[in-house]
Amino acid sequence: MPMPAVEAKLLEALEAMEIVDAHEHLMPEAMRLERPVDVLTLFSHYTQRDLNLAGMSETDYRRLFDHDLELDERWRLFAPFWNLIRHTSFSRAVSISVKHFFGADDIHDGNYRELSEAIQDGNRPGLYDRVLRQACRIRVCLTQCGQTDLGSDLLIPVMPMMYPVGTWANLNRPEFAPEANIRTLDDYLATRRAHVRQIKREGTVGLKMIAMPFQPPDRLAAEEAFSRLKSGAVADLPVFLPPGDRVTNPLQNFLVDEMLQLAAELDLTVAVHTGYWGDFRRLHPLHMIPLLERHPDVRFDIYHLGYPWVREALMLGKGFPNVWTNFCWLHIISERCAAEALNEAIDLLPANKIIAFGGDYRIPVEKVFGHLTLARGNLARVLAGRIRAGHMDMERALYLARRWLWDNPRELYRLQ
Repeated sequence: MPMPAVEAKLLEALEAMEIVDAHEHLMPEAMRLERPVDVLTLFSHYTQRDLNLAGMSETDYRRLFDHDLELDERWRLFAPFWNLIRHTSFSRAVSISVKHFFGADDIHDGNYRELSEAIQDGNRPGLYDRVLRQACRIRVCLTQCGQTDLGSDLLIPVMPMMYPVGTWANLNRPEFAPEANIRTLDDYLATRRAHVRQIKREGTVGLKMIAMPFQPPDRLAAEEAFSRLKSGAVADLPVFLPPGDRVTNPLQNFLVDEMLQLAAELDLTVAVHTGYWGDFRRLHPLHMIPLLERHPDVRFDIYHLGYPWVREALMLGKGFPNVWTNFCWLHIISERCAAEALNEAIDLLPANKIIAFGGDYRIPVEKVFGHLTLARGNLARVLAGRIRAGHMDMERALYLARRWLWDNPRELYRLQ
């Protein structure tokens, strides 16, 4: 069925629009090029979830990427599951990317070897430029891969704000400063602060945390927790507790608050994972409200729109001036949910508080194109509906799209 004219015109404009990809986990290109790749590489990352749900064991999933095994053997493990997962949004991003880059309408017994050869052939210098800049028209990606030496002006780092603090080894030789010799809480704080200042000098534009039910900071309780860990205690200081228990590690409570104050001081945006992942009950977006109130000078980027608590996440944007709502990942969790949420977001939020896209991939960079295609389709459908309803004209619709895809992430993360 042909696409309605207004939607087609919007989509054409969106495909020509340069954008900021507001959330990835992409490693430096050189690290991707070191890896052996084939058609099954396209089913790494989030499609793991769908394969597991369809019945594939964790052992068999790991075997899919064991290149000591023949491709034919690994394909035989995968093939029975393809029809079970091909219609999920995670998998649609694969199919769209395969069609665009390799001209294949499907992945099947007759072409998986040919596709594997093409993917391996493309795994050479310039891959990121060909996929991200040329195919996607992405100017920059904000990426979280745990390092700042990214080897390209295509990638801009967002770094972790939270680190494990459940053992003395976590504190005495922290992963962000393994050569440190920390004896006191003030030593640890000084090392953390120095690290954040250093990574900002290296180009970091934001810090990443997760939405947990953090309690108000208590310096004395944090000192006591630090001392207990130093003496060897572990079991009484869990970092993550069951969803019904609102007591978190008092040391982590204190450190999160200190790092948020530093983020405000250094003008760093704080990205927040909310919603779906593992036991997502622990990651409810509404856990953020006390922190939003306590740190009004911090800019918070609420990732994934809190899925499945999408309306609650939208209400954070409606209720707090220091909140931005980010649709990263959401279009491939559920394409339909993302479109409906975007329509509601127009009703609720100022135009400058919506971030429309982040691919959220690590190894299979090719899938960024598939995800972006789903996102552009959602934007075109939603905005076309608004035009048909008489709520806006084409000029106003494109103004919104430019804000969501370009202006807003640039302003939020202070990108030059």
